Amino acid sequence: MSDGGLRVRGGVGGTTVGLAALEEASGRLAGSAQDIAASLARTLLVAADPGLAGVAPAVVTAAAAEGALALAAGPAGLAGDAARLVGLVTATAATVSAYRAVDAEVARTAALTQDAVMFVVGSQAPELAVGVLALEALGVDVGGALDRAVWEVPAVADLAGGAEGLVAGLRSDPLTAPLLAPGAAADAEGRGGPRTYEDALAVLADSAAVWGLLDDSGPVHVQREPAGPSGASAPRSLQELVRGQGPLSDPADHPGRIRVVEVPTETGPVWLVEVSGTQVWDPRTGANPCDVTTDVRAMAQESTALARGVQEALDQAQAESRAGSDGAGSGGAGSGAAGPASAGGPGRDASTEPVMLVGHSLGGIVAAGLASSPAFTARHRVTHVVTAGSPVARMPVPAGVQVLSLEHHQDPVPRLEGAPNPDRSGWVTATRDLDDGRDGTGSAAHGVGEYAATAAAVDRSTDPSLVAWRAGSEAFFHPAEGAQVVVRDYRIARGAPWPRMAQSGP
Repeated sequence: MSDGGLRVRGGVGGTTVGLAALEEASGRLAGSAQDIAASLARTLLVAADPGLAGVAPAVVTAAAAEGALALAAGPAGLAGDAARLVGLVTATAATVSAYRAVDAEVARTAALTQDAVMFVVGSQAPELAVGVLALEALGVDVGGALDRAVWEVPAVADLAGGAEGLVAGLRSDPLTAPLLAPGAAADAEGRGGPRTYEDALAVLADSAAVWGLLDDSGPVHVQREPAGPSGASAPRSLQELVRGQGPLSDPADHPGRIRVVEVPTETGPVWLVEVSGTQVWDPRTGANPCDVTTDVRAMAQESTALARGVQEALDQAQAESRAGSDGAGSGGAGSGAAGPASAGGPGRDASTEPVMLVGHSLGGIVAAGLASSPAFTARHRVTHVVTAGSPVARMPVPAGVQVLSLEHHQDPVPRLEGAPNPDRSGWVTATRDLDDGRDGTGSAAHGVGEYAATAAAVDRSTDPSLVAWRAGSEAFFHPAEGAQVVVRDYRIARGAPWPRMAQSGP
């Protein structure tokens, strides 16, 4: 549904919840039909009792009884009621099944189309590369043209969901086939294609790693920063939370920066973990893990240096909190947690304290990936995830985690998986259409500033799914009266990649 310029999918008002409610109602109707049928059977059984034949009822009473029995067994009575209920149950079940079947068929057709198109791109990759270089030599800004094209026709970005087709196409060309890593689904001769989108991304990344690109195999280092930006504090709204992703993701001032915010409540602290977006677009692996290498590896649902660094930073922050001292260098509003934030002291079990993972673009991918990681959730109780402009539709986030995804219709980045986010009670997607007659670009649609405006619309929205999400996340935005918020910043750095083992011959 649409609300205040937003198109809202999922949540308590989502289609899946509606279908589930229909199924539940259908089940109750089926139960009622069974009860009616049982009542009718008992009535007819009593009427057939031979003992009643010896009773000489009055003529009027006998006629009334016969009429009542005929009515009960007839189309206007119990039998008819049961039949109508059975028909309604059957129709409802058929409608729900048909809707789901159509939905599944649409998704399957879209995936096949994406794979088919990307197969052609892969099989013609050398020719396309030569064509692009020729256009660039003639002064054509190919990148700029594509940036404008995805604004005008956003669905073009959905084709990136055909990564399996791309790899299969690359394997079909004798020039590019030798450059590809075998992959999980290839045969002994290196032929074949990946079974899943994630497998395809892993093949592409592993193939690039041979050349020193997209290699995330090195160790991770986590360093506490001496201070956060001036005035850093717990956000009081979704808009403030998303807007803060801008300065946090500044590669010049805060390379590899993540933020852990301890928000005291009357029942103990809750934790906001904010992860930077992409800061480095060079595919050559470097020290800053907020880069395109992590983008690809995280979308392939692999463990990354950045994700490991986030876990270590949160571990350090919670250990500091349990010790009852903030230590040196807290930023903004926090300079020693007091009151409810320190409830429980050194013996406090931080693994039970609620955690909200937040990020724009790459930060959202990492956030959803951590929420999907059994190793991470065994140590930390992830209750909420917020993503802005992030392709996270394929992330297996558990149903118990409340996800809010902000997307823009013209933003190509959240479309890179070629699939919509799940429509379920715990996952709400709010999409804003930015096309107001202006000439825009896909990169502008991806900006943090635009997403902060979308977050403000979510803060104001009366859509039931968004209202329910705000109610469920209130503790993260409203610290206990008089308690101090503690802001801790960390720098995550990636060590040099491990030496790659030479692949043995056939």
